[in-house]
Amino acid sequence: MNKIFYNKSIVGFTIIILMIIAAMVFKSKEIILPEIAALAVGCLVYQNPIWLSKPLHLFLLPSITAVLGFLVNMLPIEYAYKLVLILALMLLVLRLFKSFLAPALATGLLPVITNASSYSFIISILLFTCALSLYVVLSNTEKKNIGLPKQENSRDGILYMVFIALWILICDQEKWMFMAALPPVIVTGYEAAHKEVYDMVTLKKQIVCLFLASFVGIQALHFLNNLLLVVLADILAVALILKIFKFRLPPAYAMAILPMILYNASYSYFYFQVLLMSIIIFGAVYLYKNFSIRKSFALFYNVKNR
Repeated sequence: MNKIFYNKSIVGFTIIILMIIAAMVFKSKEIILPEIAALAVGCLVYQNPIWLSKPLHLFLLPSITAVLGFLVNMLPIEYAYKLVLILALMLLVLRLFKSFLAPALATGLLPVITNASSYSFIISILLFTCALSLYVVLSNTEKKNIGLPKQENSRDGILYMVFIALWILICDQEKWMFMAALPPVIVTGYEAAHKEVYDMVTLKKQIVCLFLASFVGIQALHFLNNLLLVVLADILAVALILKIFKFRLPPAYAMAILPMILYNASYSYFYFQVLLMSIIIFGAVYLYKNFSIRKSFALFYNVKNR
C-alpha cells in the first residue's frame, strides 16, 4: 500500500516538473499552470475523494473554464469586469456539471490575471489535465460512490462567489487589483465554503500555509535563475511546511508556483498581499459559516420556501 502511495506521489510531482521543463524548452511561461500542481497533488498525493469521484471532470472542467477565461480576456472591457464575468461563467459551468472541483476556478481566472494571449496556454491545459485524468482512470485511483456536498453547502458556494465578485469590485474601486483574484486563495475559500465545519484552527493553518508558500515562491524566484531549480525548491519547501503543520492544502503548491507567471508580482510585497487577501476572504467565510450571518440567510430561505 505504501509503495502504491509513493509511486502515485512521484507521478504527481513529476507532472509538475514536466510542466516547468516544457515551459523552459518552448520558452513560454503560459505553459506554466499553477493549478495543475494543486490538481496533481490533490489527486495523486492526497487522493481527494471528491476530485477523484469523476475522473472525466479533471480534464473537462479545467479545460472548459480555461477556454472561457481565454475568450473573456479578449473582450474589450475593464479588467475587473472580466474577472466578474468569468466568475459567473465558471459558476454556471460547475452548476451544469453538478461539480465541486474547485481548481477549475483557478484555470478560468488564470488567463485573465496573466493576460494570456498564446494558444500554448490552451494546449498546455488540455494536455496536462488529459494526462492526469487518464492516469487516474488507468491506475484505478478514482473514488466511486462519493456523495456530493449537501444542497445547503451548494448555496453557500453561490453566496461565496457573489462575495468574491463584490470583493473584486471593491478592489477595483480602491486600486487594490494586485490582490483581487489570486487563484489559490479563491480556490481555498471556495472549498472552505462547502465544508460542513470550518473552524478557527483550519482557518489559521490555511492562512499561514498560503502565506509561507507565497513567501517561498517569490524568494526562490528571486534568488534562483533557473525555473527547474525554483520549482524543485518550491515543492520541497511547501511539502515541509505542510508536514510541519500536519495539514493538507494542495493550493499551497499552486501558490508557490504562481509568482513565476505574474508579471507584476512584487518581491517585497507579494506575500503580504496573499496574507491580507487570505485573512479577508477566509475570515468572511468563517464568520458566515459560524455566526449569525448564516442564520439570517437560513431564516430568509425558510420563510421564502414556505
